[in-house]
Amino acid sequence: MVTHGPVSTEFDFDSPGKRSGFIDVSHSSNELSVSAIRVPVGVIAGGDGPTVLLTAGNHGDEYEGQVILHRLMQVLTPDAVTGRVILIPALNTPAVTARTRVSPLDGGNMNRIFPGGTASGPTAAIASFVDAHLLPRADAVLDFHSGGTVASYVDCGYLCLGPDAALNAANLELADAFGAPFTVICPIDGTGGDFDTAAHMRGTRFLSCELGGMGTVSLDSFETGWNGTLRILQHLGCVETPDLPAPATTRFIDAGSTAGFATAAHHGLAKLHVRLGQEVEAGTPLATLFDAHNFGEIRDEFTAGKAGVVSIVRRNPMVLPGDHLCLVSREYQRSDLRAQYAHSA
Repeated sequence: MVTHGPVSTEFDFDSPGKRSGFIDVSHSSNELSVSAIRVPVGVIAGGDGPTVLLTAGNHGDEYEGQVILHRLMQVLTPDAVTGRVILIPALNTPAVTARTRVSPLDGGNMNRIFPGGTASGPTAAIASFVDAHLLPRADAVLDFHSGGTVASYVDCGYLCLGPDAALNAANLELADAFGAPFTVICPIDGTGGDFDTAAHMRGTRFLSCELGGMGTVSLDSFETGWNGTLRILQHLGCVETPDLPAPATTRFIDAGSTAGFATAAHHGLAKLHVRLGQEVEAGTPLATLFDAHNFGEIRDEFTAGKAGVVSIVRRNPMVLPGDHLCLVSREYQRSDLRAQYAHSA
């Protein structure tokens, strides 16, 4: 039995074989006073080799990764694994079962709360258990995300650059192996509360990804994520997958200060003029915002402030002030990226 504050488990992470079980979280509420939150977990372990941690359901309304991990648990066998694969398909289980981004129990956003804590509610407690007991076991981590119910992303790896230049280079290798059409570059400074930062601070190789969204499972995004996962496992020497499609030559785009949102300043009905993944130039029309109450009136027109790639689009066209309609991301050249992470140390 491992106990970490309100989190406990009897699950065997270490022995050879294939099995599933639970990580239990105690939480006292009107509904859960004599219950436990059961976070499902699986392990597939063969001979000596690396440990790879795969997680989905960090946000509960993001489904592609959840489906990929369920499928992987079905088809992968210990005799096909060199090392160990640990799978957690519903990391924030209360959010997954409620079909919400954040936990309905404490409002916790799992990807803003790392490294967590044992006295700040169930979301922080799960994050703290992962940080204390699973990250130290892992040689590499792949964490799955999507646009959830509110948006859709281009299929992309998500590469966070931190202060360790050697770790940045190793994570870039993971992004290349994953082979999504795009890889988003995001700087970290150790204070973000996201899983990526927690892994970087522990010196663990880490890649997250964004696959589709809109509250659905896209077959194209599933295929990107499935093949990318197998390529990462193969890159790390954990599995061999003959005839696996070669990775795409990923294009690097920015989600930081040089990216540009088209953001509503008024309540209205938005009509996008661009598609996800479309390349645009400065001045390209992005969206029109119609007045929701004065029929026939246009409240605003949006154009791209700079050239780039449409990397995120909004699902719901009825918007309020402050709602982002889409994001245009500047493209990096690989040489620019290498210079950036080389100077991170």
